Amino acid sequence: MEERVYERGGVGLRALLWPGESERLPVVFLPGFLGPPEAYRAEARALAPHPVAALGLRGSPGCRAPERGWTLLDFLADLVFLLEHLAIPPFLLSAYSSNVPLALAYAAGYPARVRGLVLIDHPPRLRRPGAGWAARVRAARPGLPEAALWGIQSEFGPFDAGPLLSRVRAPVLLLRGNPERGGLLDEGEAEAMRAALPNARVVAFPESGHEVWDPDPGAYLEALKGFVAELEGGR
Repeated sequence: MEERVYERGGVGLRALLWPGESERLPVVFLPGFLGPPEAYRAEARALAPHPVAALGLRGSPGCRAPERGWTLLDFLADLVFLLEHLAIPPFLLSAYSSNVPLALAYAAGYPARVRGLVLIDHPPRLRRPGAGWAARVRAARPGLPEAALWGIQSEFGPFDAGPLLSRVRAPVLLLRGNPERGGLLDEGEAEAMRAALPNARVVAFPESGHEVWDPDPGAYLEALKGFVAELEGGR
């Protein structure tokens, strides 16, 4: 594994890279909200010899939190910057949780770069954080940087990637957990996304909540590996 650290406008960004065979389809992982790229070691092992990258955007562990710059467009600019500097050939992009709308925005804006999308357990929209949001998240996840939470609460506006779905040209795999166990993407919304996307299908994990790999990481990894194999077979 190789770590690369970049600076964009005073903001530190990170990428963890697991090298692979150059002719294989690269896979890029975008963690959930302020999540660490280190969370993707199991995926990197399972996907070898595919090249794998996991990204850390502003405010995630090891990345500096700026005083200002917490809109979705700021996060999108981080993502564009990292992918340009990493110079990864057209890739599969996998996004978890609240970064699903961010991945959709990227795929709609850069269709030639994205060979496929894996979108995990989140609808295409984000709400504006309400009063007290930063304090609640800080209490639940004390490791998150306080500056990032307060910055997001004050600057982040609502965003709906729904109108962008028809512009996504890459095949899409939607993975959803069970709302009764804490999943955030229910059957109706998953079906609406599937219908609006030009080429998508849904896989449900009825025993899982929001973390679709729990309690059966093997089922999640098999779904991911199977989709990668399909994309590679269709090139």
